[in-house]
Amino acid sequence: MWTIQDTFTKFVYPFWLDFSEDFTFSRAADIISGFSIPLPDELHKIPLWVESPFQDSELDNMLPYVKRYMLWPQNQRRFRIHNDILQLFDDMQTTSMKQDSPSFHMSSIELYLFFNGVGFITIEIEPNWSRPADISVEWIENINADLASLLRGKPMRQRNPKYHLSAFCSSGNLLPLMCGEPGTMRDWIHHLLSPLAEHLGNDCWQPMCDTFLPVYGAVLLRRSEVLSASEPNKWDHSFREFALSHLIVLRKTLPSNNGNRFARQTFEDSQYNYMPYHNVIHTQSLEGGFVLAYDTDVQHFSGRNSAAMLSFRTNYFYMMLLALHQRMSILRYAMKAAEASTLSNHAKELRGLREQIYDFTARCYFSQASFSEERDQLYRRWQRAFHIMQMYNELKEEVHDIDGYLAKVAKERELETKENELRQEARKTQLVTYISFILLPLSVLSGLIQASPIIMRWLNFTVHPIQSGLIMAFMAAGAILLLRILWRLFTRPK
Repeated sequence: MWTIQDTFTKFVYPFWLDFSEDFTFSRAADIISGFSIPLPDELHKIPLWVESPFQDSELDNMLPYVKRYMLWPQNQRRFRIHNDILQLFDDMQTTSMKQDSPSFHMSSIELYLFFNGVGFITIEIEPNWSRPADISVEWIENINADLASLLRGKPMRQRNPKYHLSAFCSSGNLLPLMCGEPGTMRDWIHHLLSPLAEHLGNDCWQPMCDTFLPVYGAVLLRRSEVLSASEPNKWDHSFREFALSHLIVLRKTLPSNNGNRFARQTFEDSQYNYMPYHNVIHTQSLEGGFVLAYDTDVQHFSGRNSAAMLSFRTNYFYMMLLALHQRMSILRYAMKAAEASTLSNHAKELRGLREQIYDFTARCYFSQASFSEERDQLYRRWQRAFHIMQMYNELKEEVHDIDGYLAKVAKERELETKENELRQEARKTQLVTYISFILLPLSVLSGLIQASPIIMRWLNFTVHPIQSGLIMAFMAAGAILLLRILWRLFTRPK
């Protein structure tokens, strides 16, 4: 009753970079865009990644401040793999597929890098349509299951590689898949991030998923029977039954033999599924999402590469991307807060983290994203699926605690500074007192000596030089002894 008219699947790999004074957002973007690889039939190297800023048509119906955020290179940069390289992956199979099974090709490979170090690699695949009758929903489910798992994923290979294994291929100048070597999605992603690893080391980026890749995709169905006038609701009922069997499996990237594992109430839960039109169903979850639609003979849905499928690839996918960036950013800030507590200079680290969180809030925490009711509804549903509101509120509480802690540290430092100032003032006063205490007896003694004729005779160096010298020596020794006693009292630790 249903055949596949068009389909694609995007596998999303989230990661993050740690920026510093020496390694900034713009520096990372320069490294990515400046990395080149040679091809045997090229006289010169070609860039692996080509920067591709967003076009206005891709951001159709976005709110002005969201569109401005996406367009400014200070906020995010998008790169696409060079088209000459992309064209090499036009006849791919996984090792679980039979040799005569339909193959797939990589239709798009993109890298999104955001100002706060969060990044995404998206790898989009499509079937090769040389035998469209052999492309079934089960084929799509099995391919997605083979590629989405980072732990048990099946290797993929180019069935007819353009470059055969040779000294050039084995030297590492080309990505292994170009030479027909099998490799998993994890291997492929590591090679795509090789520009950063080559310049900064293998630990310069950290994955933010370790078991499976979130996905986003769409399947457009075509009716294989003529609609009877006596059964006007036949297709809608059949479409819902088809979605019941396959939509959750597609979203979870499970093999096709899992179609009967899910209860009907799970499918009908509006928390996960959104049906804005009778022929379109969107599903969202932590694992990713899928769109299932069928051609109603309206031009928007008709044919391969229809306007509807283009919208699903761009406008609707960006609703997910914005929310996913928010989720990964909040997770990263929470991780950095936990790490900062173990550092000796944690107050300085937390102060910097607080500024980063404020910057994130001001730049890209949007409550609404689109003028279109359907797209804005999907954006809000993605936020709900990714638990953005709960996570953001927890982050705000964490920021509040950080503010409280930093205020406490600042108050303690202020009190310590005031105590030091008071202590220094007290020592100065004490010193003046001690000096006065020394000078006062000396001045009194000097007055007595001058007023007493007897003492003046004793200190007559002309008549009694030895006696006068001994008296002065004893007086000097007494003054020195008194000064030493006062010095020790003054310099004793408090």
